[in-house]
Amino acid sequence: CTSIRPVVSSFPTQTSQKQGRKRPHPDFIKDDGDHKICSCYNGMVLKDSHAETLARRGLMSSLWDEVENLLQNKKSTSRPLLEAITSSESKRYFQLRRGTSLHMYISDNPCGDATIYRIRKPTIGNKESTDQPKTSINFTGAKIILSDSNGISLAKQDESISSTLTCTNAAADSKHESSQTVTVGREDVQQLGALRLKSSRSNIPSHLRSTSMSCSDKLVRWGVLGLSGALLSMYIPKPIVLSSICVSKDPRAVDGKDDLGQLDALRRAIKDRVENALMSIEETDKGWEVKPPQVAVVTDVFENSKSSSESRHENRMNKLADNTPISNKRVKKDSVCGTSINWHQASVQQATNAEVTIGATGLKRGKKPKCPADVVKTASRLSRYQFVLRCNKCYSLSSKTEADVHYSDAATYRKYKERTSSTLLTRVATSGGGPLAGWVRSGSQDDFELPHE
Repeated sequence: CTSIRPVVSSFPTQTSQKQGRKRPHPDFIKDDGDHKICSCYNGMVLKDSHAETLARRGLMSSLWDEVENLLQNKKSTSRPLLEAITSSESKRYFQLRRGTSLHMYISDNPCGDATIYRIRKPTIGNKESTDQPKTSINFTGAKIILSDSNGISLAKQDESISSTLTCTNAAADSKHESSQTVTVGREDVQQLGALRLKSSRSNIPSHLRSTSMSCSDKLVRWGVLGLSGALLSMYIPKPIVLSSICVSKDPRAVDGKDDLGQLDALRRAIKDRVENALMSIEETDKGWEVKPPQVAVVTDVFENSKSSSESRHENRMNKLADNTPISNKRVKKDSVCGTSINWHQASVQQATNAEVTIGATGLKRGKKPKCPADVVKTASRLSRYQFVLRCNKCYSLSSKTEADVHYSDAATYRKYKERTSSTLLTRVATSGGGPLAGWVRSGSQDDFELPHE
């Protein structure tokens, strides 16, 4: 799947112009109801369809199910994740059940810094007889962030950066006031431990370019601040983190003595960076009890992973090398699937159904909406829009003394998050020269008005 951003042209339109171009979505606004739907459209789009992100959002959906049931004193799932706790103010809070731990399996190393490790260098024909295979460093398509915050700025740019691109709908660090330009670079020599944005085509306009951080960087942030997110923190104040991250073996990986093996990359990119970031958090909040995840590489190979696909392609090329003319050595690579399937443990009252989303649009698979009201039906249950609705429902189930922040007090999603989350800890984690310094957020154009049922 691909990292995507909401694009205006993907919004349903009433008619098409003669040239076949779609009218911008403001032409749809016929009444105040349509305007509210248009203003929420950004929140309906899944901006990142990578497996790690969808898995985390699936967990968030399960947690919302349990919080809603617990607030109503209903029976949750047969294997609940949460248990109730009571504070001195008699507010209803929840935490991960004692004796329960969370573990994530990934078929490939997460995109970004964790993908920089030594692999077998492909050789067409493989005619050379050597005991030691030729190797190279696997190249991550993620773009390095050039920022004064992380010490990798344009002023310090050297021959390791071959070219630069800009993202104009982004905000770096904790600057919430307005959008700004973020510069990213293509690397000839890859820097270890650096923050990166997910890869995207270079011909995309700067205001539509992806501002999604790489999965390696996201896992570090979740390992420090937790998986549940800002809205759930109103009911789950203690961070919920992964105990371990397990990845399948890359058949091309070569383990050496230079700390550039596949497992070494996981340790460097995730575990070590989480430990470094936690040092700055602990200086601010002594009670922040979080441990970095353990990382492991299993010997089993996932046959449908990206690395396995690359390995199969190399083997096909080698088989054809000796008997096929050079001009005919064209072997088609496996195509990347453009859809994603998410499912999670449902509550007792719900049926367990899988949901299919389209990576290119960030919406559920199905008929294209014909009017703004239809767009709501295409929003994934993992979208920010749906999570806000879940949050609003839980607020309505809570007594006025239980919810710290009133849903109606904030006009937009961003303002609501800022009022509910621990902005101090987030600021400490993403500044001060630590491993998350220079973190990029989506700009104000990606914000949306809070929906009300």
